[in-house]
Amino acid sequence: MSKPLTVERLRLRRRLLFWLTLPLALFAIFWGFKFLSLAPTAQNAIDDYNDGYYVASEEASSSLLFLNVVEPYLPYFNRGDAYAADEYYGPATDDFEIALEKAPQEKKCDVRLNLALAWERFGDIYTQLGYYQGAVLLYEASQKVLDDAGDECDPPPNQEQLDESNDRVEQKKQDAEQQRDQQQPQESDQQSQQEQQLEQLQEQQQQAAQEKADQESEGRGEESGGYYVDKPW
Repeated sequence: MSKPLTVERLRLRRRLLFWLTLPLALFAIFWGFKFLSLAPTAQNAIDDYNDGYYVASEEASSSLLFLNVVEPYLPYFNRGDAYAADEYYGPATDDFEIALEKAPQEKKCDVRLNLALAWERFGDIYTQLGYYQGAVLLYEASQKVLDDAGDECDPPPNQEQLDESNDRVEQKKQDAEQQRDQQQPQESDQQSQQEQQLEQLQEQQQQAAQEKADQESEGRGEESGGYYVDKPW
């Protein structure tokens, strides 16, 4: 027959039960707070983006990256949008690429189109600066993203956007290639002109040195009684 539990044993059992269940309770509280904060924080990131506060939108999205098991792609996607709007296209493409890996199938086309657009706008910056070869490479990166879409963008609205992006990027790449090819002969002509100027400068320096040497020789000849060698070399 079992002995009745004493008061001390009851207290000990309660303490053990408390310490055993405490981690589970804390875990439940953490995830409850995490889930409750996801939607408002994500909405704040979207609102900041729409209001033009891109840095605040970036920070709000960054705070959602940790242990986001509900929509793990979304913070990267939203932060990529904010980076791109702020013309930080390098970080934007990095975030969009991560978002593309994590996105569910039905969201991959949206992410892919934004990734291709970020590469395209990156190429536009290079074109504006006159770095046409770099622009061509960036446009090709955009085309690669679009070409790898497969059946992700099959529904009509998405497919139309995909085709439109492809046509636009192809035209920009052709323009950049044409400007690059026109730029190369100009650079070659400039280099030839610089080489000619350098040769003329060297000739002028040699001539000046020659004249100075002649004058010094003439002076030495006069000092020695008028006899000197005109050009001893």
